[in-house]
Amino acid sequence: MDIKRRDLAAWPLGWGLLASGTVLAQAVPTDPHAWLEDVDSTRALEWVNARNSEAMALVERQSDFARRRRDVLASLSNPANIQFPARHGDHLYNFYRSARQPHGILRRTSLEEFSKERPSWRVLINFDDLAREESRNLVYTGMAVHASTQRALIFLSSGGEDKVEMREFDLDNRAFVSGGFNIPAAKMTAGWFGADEVLVAADFGPGTTTTSGYAMTARRWKRGTPLASAPELLRGQPSDVSVSVRSGGRDGLPPMALVRRNRQFHQAERHLLHLDGTLTRIDLPDDADAWIERDWLLALLRSPWTTSGRTFSEGSLIAMALPQAMQATRELHLLFAGEPRKRLAWTDAVRDGIVIASSEDMRPRLTFARWDGKAFAFGSLPAPDAGVVHVRAEQAAKDNRVWLTTQAPVTPQALALVDVSAPQPWPEPLKTQAEAFKADGMVVRQFQARSNDGTMVPYTLIGPAQPAADAPVLLYGYGGFGIALELDYQRMPGINWLQYGGVYVMAHIRGGGEFGPAWALAAKGTGRQRAFDDFIAVAADLAQRGIAQPARLGIYGASNGGALVTAVMVQRPELFGAVVSRVPLTDMLGFSRLFAGASWMEEYGDPDKPADRESLARWSPYQNAKPASATVSYPPILFLGNRNDDRVHPAHARKMVAHLRALGHAKVWLYEEIAGGHSGRTDPNIHARREALLYSFLFQQLTSKA
Repeated sequence: MDIKRRDLAAWPLGWGLLASGTVLAQAVPTDPHAWLEDVDSTRALEWVNARNSEAMALVERQSDFARRRRDVLASLSNPANIQFPARHGDHLYNFYRSARQPHGILRRTSLEEFSKERPSWRVLINFDDLAREESRNLVYTGMAVHASTQRALIFLSSGGEDKVEMREFDLDNRAFVSGGFNIPAAKMTAGWFGADEVLVAADFGPGTTTTSGYAMTARRWKRGTPLASAPELLRGQPSDVSVSVRSGGRDGLPPMALVRRNRQFHQAERHLLHLDGTLTRIDLPDDADAWIERDWLLALLRSPWTTSGRTFSEGSLIAMALPQAMQATRELHLLFAGEPRKRLAWTDAVRDGIVIASSEDMRPRLTFARWDGKAFAFGSLPAPDAGVVHVRAEQAAKDNRVWLTTQAPVTPQALALVDVSAPQPWPEPLKTQAEAFKADGMVVRQFQARSNDGTMVPYTLIGPAQPAADAPVLLYGYGGFGIALELDYQRMPGINWLQYGGVYVMAHIRGGGEFGPAWALAAKGTGRQRAFDDFIAVAADLAQRGIAQPARLGIYGASNGGALVTAVMVQRPELFGAVVSRVPLTDMLGFSRLFAGASWMEEYGDPDKPADRESLARWSPYQNAKPASATVSYPPILFLGNRNDDRVHPAHARKMVAHLRALGHAKVWLYEEIAGGHSGRTDPNIHARREALLYSFLFQQLTSKA
C-alpha cells in the first residue's frame, strides 16, 4: 500500500515524510505530542487525568456498567473456580487472589486433600499483609522451587510492571531467608542450579543491560558470596534483545540449564551449562526455540533444518538426549512433524516419555511419545473435538500422570489427572470450573474469509443460534509474534458481551501462530499489511454474510492487537462502528526508542533502516491518521493505556488520542490505568473496572446507532 498524499497543513512539519510519500531518513522528527512521553510529568498527568474523567463520564452512569463490573468481580473471586495446582516435591502449590485479597496468597496442600470438594490449604505467604507492611503495591508474578531443600525464589513486581525483584523463601518455615538470594527489581530471568546456587540474568549495574532494557549478562551465584563477585557466564551486546537463563525441570537429576544470547526476538545462541561449569554452544538453527525437559533437550523449528543428511520441516519438534546433544554423533528424534495446518501447543515430560498437545485445523490432538530406551513409540490419547488441551506432569520422576486441562469457547475448564501410559476412555474431571455466563443456546461456528491475496483466513463466531437482526458484533484479533488466538473459554466476552445478546468473533489472521511458523512469518516485517488485509477481509465477510453491518461492528485488540485495530481503523474506517485499542503500539516510526521497543524490531522492522522505515511508514497509525473531513470520519475509539506499563510505552495511546483530536476527530477517548502493567491482570477490582469500561463503551456506541 502506497502512502497517499494528505493535507500538508494538518501534517506536523518535519515528521519525515514528503507529500509524495518518500521517507526522509535524514529528517529530524519534531513530534508535537512528544511531551506525553514523559510518563509522570505534571503536564502529562494533568492531561491524562482529564481524559480519564471524560472516558468514565461516558459510561459510568450506565446501569450495565455497574452490572458488568459486579459480574466480572464475582467471577474472578468465585470460590468455586478451579484452583489450578503446580506440583513441587511432595506438595501441590497454588496462588489465589480475590476481591477481598487483591494481592493474593501463596498456599500448598497434598494431592489427597486437593482431590476433596473443599480442600484445606496451608497459607505460605499472604501478599496483602506483605504489601501493607511494606506500604507497596506488590504483585506476585511467580516462583521457582527447589523441591529437595523446600526453598523457593519468589518474584514480586511493583504494580504489575515487567521489572521484578527476587527474594528467597523458606517454604517449611514460611519466612523469607535473611541474607538469601535476594535481588532488587530488574527485568530478569533466574532459576536454581543446585541447592546452593542460582543462575541470574539481570541488571547488575552500568553496562549490563541492552538498549531494549533487558539483561545483557548472566551470572552463576553461589550462596554466601556477593552477587557482584558472581562469575559471569555469558555476555551479549547492547544491540541484543537480552541474555537469559532457563533452568531445566530435572527433579532428582543433576542440574543443567540453558543460557541464551537473544540477538533478536526469535534469533538466539543457546549454550548448555553443565554442573562442572562448562558452557557449550548447541548446534541448532538460530531461530529455533529450545528447552530442557528432564533428560531431554527439545527444539521447536521455525524454519526447515537440514542436518546429518535429514531435513526437518518448519514447526517440527526434535528431541535430543542430554548431554549427547553436544556431540556430533547425537541422535535426533522427531516428536512432531510440522505441517501447514498443524501447530505444536504444549509438551511436558513424564517418567517414560513426552506428552504432546497439538492442534490440526485448530482441533486439539494429544499424543504420548513413549521412550523404550532406543526410540519413541507414539500413541494417540483421547482429546475433545474442539477447544484447547493443556498438559502438565504430576510427578515426572515417578510416574506417567499428567494434569489435563480442557476447555472451549463456551465450555469452562475441566481438570483431570490422567495416566497417559494406560489405555482409557475420556477421563472424568477431578475439578470443573465455575460457569461464568449462561451458554444455553450459544453456538460456536467457523467460517473463512478470502483475503486480498486470495488466502483463506479462518474466523470463529460465538453467539446465539439465532441472534437478533440488530445484535452488535465484536471482532477481536492479534496477529503477531507467532502467538495463536486460542479457542479457550471466553469468560470476559461471555460475561460482558454474549449474555447481553452480542455476537463475538475471533479472527485467526496471519502473523499469529494458529497454523505454524509459515502463518506467522507471512505477516512479519515488510509483510505486515497481510495481517491488516486478513482482518479487513473478515470484517467484509461478516457484512457479506449478513452477520454484521459496519454500524454494528466493533473491533478490539490489545498490545500488538492494539496496533492492528488502530491501523485498520485508519485504513478502512467505513468498515467499523466502534474501536477499543488497549496498550497499543501506534507510533511505528518511533517505537524502537520507547521502553522495550527495540526488542521488537525483528517483528516489525528497524525505523533507522530506510527500507524498513518506508514499510513502517505505510501503515503506522500515528503518521497515517488523516484530518477529519466530509470524506474522512473515524468511528468512536477508546484507547486504554497503563501508566505502570514498562513494556509498551503509555505514550503510544496518549499521543494517538492527542493527535486524532488535533486532526479534528471528536469521538476519541483515553482511559489510563495507574497499575497492572502491560498484562493488566493484577488486582481483580482494577481488572473488573477495565472490562466493564471497554465493553460498556463498545455496546453503547454500537447499539445507539440508527
